[in-house]
Amino acid sequence: MATINQHPIRLNIIGTPIIGKEVEIRVLIAHPMETGYRLGVDGNERIPKNIIENIVIKFNQEPIMIANLGTGVAANPLISVFIEVPAKGGMISVEWLDDQGAQGRAEKMLVVV
Repeated sequence: MATINQHPIRLNIIGTPIIGKEVEIRVLIAHPMETGYRLGVDGNERIPKNIIENIVIKFNQEPIMIANLGTGVAANPLISVFIEVPAKGGMISVEWLDDQGAQGRAEKMLVVV
C-alpha cells in the first residue's frame, strides 16, 4: 500500500480470492470532509470547505467504481465494492482528489488462491 500525501488510505481485500467467487474491496481514507458550514472554536469563523470530490477504484487499470462525493459524506469515508475474482489476479488501485487539490493513491495485488 502506498500513499502520496498526509491523508493515509487503507485498501483491504475482504474474503478469500477464489476464482469465480466475490471478494469485497474496502477503502478507508483519513480525510476531514469539512462541509464549510461548521464554526471554528471561536464561534465566529467557518471552517473552510474541504471534501473529497472524486474517488476511482480500478482493477488492472480498468475502472470498477467512480464516485463523485459531496458534503453529505462523513469524515474518513469508507467505500466498499464487490468484484468477482477472475482466473488470474491483478492490481487493485484507488485514487482520490479533493477540492483543495490534495490527492491520494494506493495499490494492492489481488492474488488468486
